[in-house]
Amino acid sequence: MSAEPRAEQRPQFRPVPKALKYIFGLGLGARAVLMSSHLAGWLQDRLELASPVTSWTRMTEGLSLLDHGISPYEGDMFHETPLVLMLLYCLSKIWGGLIPIFFLLVDLVTGCLVHEVGTNVCRHLLEKQGRHVKFYSTDSLSLLLTGKQLNSVPRLMLGAYLLNPLTIASCAAYSTTGLHSLVIAGALLAAVQGNRLLATLATAVASYQCVYPEIFIIPVAMYIAQLEQGGRFSFRDPDSRLSLLQTAGGHFAWLGFLWALSFLPFGSMDWLYSTRGFVMLAPDLTPNMGLFWYFFTEMFEHFRIFFLCVFQLNAVFYVIPLAVKLRDHPMFHLHLLVGLTAVFKSYPTFGDAALFLSLLPVWGHCFKYMRNLFLVVCMWLYSIVLAPVLWHLWIYYGSANANFFYAVTLAYATAQIFLLTDLLYAFLRREFHLRHGPAPKEGQGMPILMNLK
Repeated sequence: MSAEPRAEQRPQFRPVPKALKYIFGLGLGARAVLMSSHLAGWLQDRLELASPVTSWTRMTEGLSLLDHGISPYEGDMFHETPLVLMLLYCLSKIWGGLIPIFFLLVDLVTGCLVHEVGTNVCRHLLEKQGRHVKFYSTDSLSLLLTGKQLNSVPRLMLGAYLLNPLTIASCAAYSTTGLHSLVIAGALLAAVQGNRLLATLATAVASYQCVYPEIFIIPVAMYIAQLEQGGRFSFRDPDSRLSLLQTAGGHFAWLGFLWALSFLPFGSMDWLYSTRGFVMLAPDLTPNMGLFWYFFTEMFEHFRIFFLCVFQLNAVFYVIPLAVKLRDHPMFHLHLLVGLTAVFKSYPTFGDAALFLSLLPVWGHCFKYMRNLFLVVCMWLYSIVLAPVLWHLWIYYGSANANFFYAVTLAYATAQIFLLTDLLYAFLRREFHLRHGPAPKEGQGMPILMNLK
C-alpha cells in the first residue's frame, strides 16, 4: 500500500500587524525629518542629548584626527571607544550619507529588540505564574495575569521607544547613546532567552562601551542559572554557583577579547584612560544632566577623591541588596539596574533614561500599586521643558545662574529615583498580595495594616 505523497510544506510568514507598521513608519519618518532639517545641528550641541562621551561633535573631532594620522586619545577631547570610532570612520570613508542611515538603523533595530524583549518577558511571566500559582492565595485570583492582558505589551514597548521624543531627538543628534541602548537591549533579549553565549557577549559589549553595565552580569547570571535549575535558584546550591561562574567567566572572556581588538588600531592601551578612566574620574565638569558636575565644581580639591568614590559607588552599591531581595525575580532586577545606571552615571543624557522608560509597559500590572506616578510625570515634564530654557537664560541672557540649571538636573534625577523606588514598592506589594490576598488578615480576623517606616 503506497503512501500518498505529502504536500510540500512551505514556511508561513505572519503578516506584520498594522499597528507595528504605523509605529515603525512614524518613528522612522520623525527621525528622518529631524535629521534633514536645520534643527539637527542645534540638537547635536544640546547637553541634554549629548555628553562628552556620546557627543557627535566630539566624534567628528576624533574622525578628523584619525584622518590626519593622529590618535584621538592623545588629547582630552575624544572619549568614545576605538571599535565604535573605527566603525564610523569606515562608514564615513565609504560614503558620508551612510552615517545618518546607520543611526536610523541602530534605533530601528533597538526598537525590534525591545519588542522581542517584551514578548519573551511576557511569556516568562506567564510560565512563572503557572509554576507558582499553587502558592498563591485563593483570594488573589483577580491579580493573576492573562495572555489577553499581556498581548499589547510588546507593541506598547515598541511605541514607547520608537515614538519617544527623547529617543527621536537623540537619534537626530547622532548621539552614540543609541549604540549603548542597542547593546543593552540585546543583552536583555539574550538573557531572557537563556542564551549564555549571546548574553555574555552583549553584556561585555555594553561594559566595553560604558563601565556601568558591568553590574548587569549579576542578574543575567542569576536568570540563566534559574533557567538551568528548572526555575529554582539558591546561592548555596553548587550547581547554581557553577552556573554563575560560567556566565561571569564568559562575560570577562568576551571583554578581554574586545580589549585585545581595541589594541590593534593604535598599538597601545591609552584609550582605556580616555574612555573608562574618563567616566570613572569625571574630570570634565561641563554642565550636563548628571549630578557630578555642579557638586565637584564647588568641591575642595582635597575632598575630591573621597566624594568621587561615594558618587561612583551609588551606581553599583544597590546591586547586591537587590540581588538578595529579588533573587527569585532576576529579570525585574535587571530592568531596575538599567534605570539605576541611567541616574547615577557620571555623564547621563535623556537617551539613557528613554530605554528604561520603554521597558516599563512590561510591568504595567504593577502600576495600580504605584503611589507617586503623577508626581513623577510632572517632574519629568518640568525637567524636559525647563532644562533648555534655563540653560539659555544662564548662558545667553545672563539672567540666571548655574543654580537654576542644576535645580532642573536635581528634579530630573529625583523623578527617576521616585520612579524606581515606586516601581520596586509596587512590585513587592503585588507579590505580597498574591501570597496573602488583597486584604490579608491576622489570626483574629482583623485586617493587617501596612506601616512603611
